[in-house]
Amino acid sequence: MEEYPRVIYGHDSGGTPRCLAVDGSGALDVSATRVSGWKTATIDVSEDDDLSGAVDLGEHFRYLAVIIPVLTSARVGVQVATAHDGAYVPLGSGTAAQTEPTTGGYATVFDIGGWRFIKVSTSAAQGDNREFVLQGVRG
Repeated sequence: MEEYPRVIYGHDSGGTPRCLAVDGSGALDVSATRVSGWKTATIDVSEDDDLSGAVDLGEHFRYLAVIIPVLTSARVGVQVATAHDGAYVPLGSGTAAQTEPTTGGYATVFDIGGWRFIKVSTSAAQGDNREFVLQGVRG
Protein backbone atom coordinates (compact mmCIF):
# COMPACT_ATOMS: atom_id res chain seq x y z
CA MET A 1 0.00 0.00 0.00
CA GLU A 2 1.41 3.36 -1.01
CA GLU A 3 1.76 5.95 1.75
CA TYR A 4 0.55 9.43 0.87
CA PRO A 5 2.43 12.50 2.12
CA ARG A 6 0.92 14.10 5.19
CA VAL A 7 -0.66 17.32 3.99
CA ILE A 8 -2.82 18.86 6.68
CA TYR A 9 -3.63 22.52 7.16
CA GLY A 10 -0.76 23.98 9.18
CA HIS A 11 1.82 21.38 8.06
CA ASP A 12 4.22 21.24 5.17
CA SER A 13 4.19 18.26 2.76
CA GLY A 14 6.61 16.40 5.05
CA GLY A 15 4.20 16.63 7.98
CA THR A 16 6.16 19.23 9.96
CA PRO A 17 3.89 21.70 11.79
CA ARG A 18 4.18 25.18 10.26
CA CYS A 19 1.35 26.92 12.06
CA LEU A 20 1.40 28.06 15.69
CA ALA A 21 -2.11 26.72 16.21
CA VAL A 22 -1.12 23.16 15.20
CA ASP A 23 0.66 20.93 17.69
CA GLY A 24 3.20 18.19 16.90
CA SER A 25 0.50 15.52 16.64
CA GLY A 26 -1.31 17.52 13.97
CA ALA A 27 -4.21 18.70 16.10
CA LEU A 28 -5.47 22.15 15.17
CA ASP A 29 -6.28 24.29 18.22
CA VAL A 30 -9.57 25.70 16.98
CA SER A 31 -10.00 27.93 20.02
CA ALA A 32 -6.84 29.83 19.10
CA THR A 33 -7.98 30.50 15.57
CA ARG A 34 -11.78 30.76 15.66
CA VAL A 35 -12.80 32.25 19.03
CA SER A 36 -11.40 34.73 21.53
CA GLY A 37 -12.06 32.66 24.62
CA TRP A 38 -14.63 33.70 27.20
CA LYS A 39 -14.43 37.25 28.58
CA THR A 40 -16.57 39.19 31.05
CA ALA A 41 -18.13 42.60 30.43
CA THR A 42 -19.44 44.07 33.67
CA ILE A 43 -21.92 46.87 34.16
CA ASP A 44 -20.78 48.29 37.49
CA VAL A 45 -23.66 50.52 38.64
CA SER A 46 -21.34 52.57 40.84
CA GLU A 47 -19.52 53.68 37.65
CA ASP A 48 -22.18 53.54 34.91
CA ASP A 49 -25.58 51.87 35.25
CA ASP A 50 -26.16 51.09 31.56
CA LEU A 51 -22.69 50.51 30.04
CA SER A 52 -20.03 47.89 30.76
CA GLY A 53 -16.33 48.48 31.02
CA ALA A 54 -14.24 48.02 27.88
CA VAL A 55 -13.34 44.51 26.73
CA ASP A 56 -10.41 43.70 24.43
CA LEU A 57 -11.29 40.57 22.45
CA GLY A 58 -7.60 40.17 21.60
CA GLU A 59 -8.19 40.10 17.83
CA HIS A 60 -10.76 41.37 15.35
CA PHE A 61 -13.85 39.14 15.22
CA ARG A 62 -16.91 39.06 12.99
CA TYR A 63 -19.38 37.91 15.64
CA LEU A 64 -19.84 38.40 19.36
CA ALA A 65 -21.51 35.57 21.32
CA VAL A 66 -23.09 36.96 24.49
CA ILE A 67 -24.67 35.27 27.49
CA ILE A 68 -27.07 37.88 28.85
CA PRO A 69 -27.64 37.77 32.61
CA VAL A 70 -30.99 38.52 34.27
CA LEU A 71 -31.64 42.25 33.71
CA THR A 72 -33.88 45.13 34.56
CA SER A 73 -35.93 45.14 31.32
CA ALA A 74 -33.89 46.78 28.54
CA ARG A 75 -32.58 46.38 25.02
CA VAL A 76 -29.00 45.08 24.89
CA GLY A 77 -26.53 46.46 22.37
CA VAL A 78 -22.83 46.82 21.66
CA GLN A 79 -20.55 49.84 21.51
CA VAL A 80 -17.24 49.72 19.65
CA ALA A 81 -13.98 51.67 19.42
CA THR A 82 -10.71 51.55 17.48
CA ALA A 83 -8.64 51.38 20.69
CA HIS A 84 -9.22 50.08 24.22
CA ASP A 85 -9.27 53.62 25.62
CA GLY A 86 -10.85 55.13 22.51
CA ALA A 87 -14.19 56.84 22.02
CA TYR A 88 -16.90 54.16 22.04
CA VAL A 89 -19.91 54.56 19.75
CA PRO A 90 -23.05 52.43 19.34
CA LEU A 91 -22.77 49.71 16.72
CA GLY A 92 -25.55 50.25 14.20
CA SER A 93 -28.31 52.78 14.06
CA GLY A 94 -31.19 52.94 16.52
CA THR A 95 -32.72 49.69 17.70
CA ALA A 96 -31.63 47.72 14.60
CA ALA A 97 -28.41 46.54 16.28
CA GLN A 98 -29.99 45.78 19.67
CA THR A 99 -32.03 42.95 21.13
CA GLU A 100 -35.73 43.36 21.65
CA PRO A 101 -36.58 44.56 25.17
CA THR A 102 -35.61 41.72 27.49
CA THR A 103 -35.15 40.70 31.11
CA GLY A 104 -32.22 38.52 30.01
CA GLY A 105 -31.35 35.02 31.01
CA TYR A 106 -30.41 33.76 27.52
CA ALA A 107 -27.63 33.86 24.92
CA THR A 108 -27.45 35.67 21.58
CA VAL A 109 -24.98 36.56 18.83
CA PHE A 110 -24.23 40.03 17.46
CA ASP A 111 -22.62 40.63 14.05
CA ILE A 112 -19.91 43.10 15.09
CA GLY A 113 -18.24 43.15 11.68
CA GLY A 114 -14.61 42.87 12.77
CA TRP A 115 -14.34 45.08 15.83
CA ARG A 116 -11.91 44.21 18.62
CA PHE A 117 -12.73 46.67 21.44
CA ILE A 118 -16.29 46.53 22.72
CA LYS A 119 -18.62 47.53 25.54
CA VAL A 120 -22.07 46.06 26.25
CA SER A 121 -24.88 48.58 26.71
CA THR A 122 -28.44 48.46 27.97
CA SER A 123 -31.20 50.90 27.05
CA ALA A 124 -32.30 51.21 30.68
CA ALA A 125 -30.38 51.73 33.91
CA GLN A 126 -29.62 48.52 35.78
CA GLY A 127 -30.39 48.36 39.49
CA ASP A 128 -27.51 46.00 40.26
CA ASN A 129 -24.17 45.07 38.69
CA ARG A 130 -24.52 42.82 35.63
CA GLU A 131 -21.93 40.41 34.21
CA PHE A 132 -22.21 39.52 30.54
CA VAL A 133 -20.13 36.53 29.41
CA LEU A 134 -18.94 36.89 25.84
CA GLN A 135 -16.47 35.80 23.20
CA GLY A 136 -15.48 36.89 19.74
CA VAL A 137 -16.12 34.38 16.95
CA ARG A 138 -14.60 34.42 13.46
CA GLY A 139 -16.98 34.18 10.52
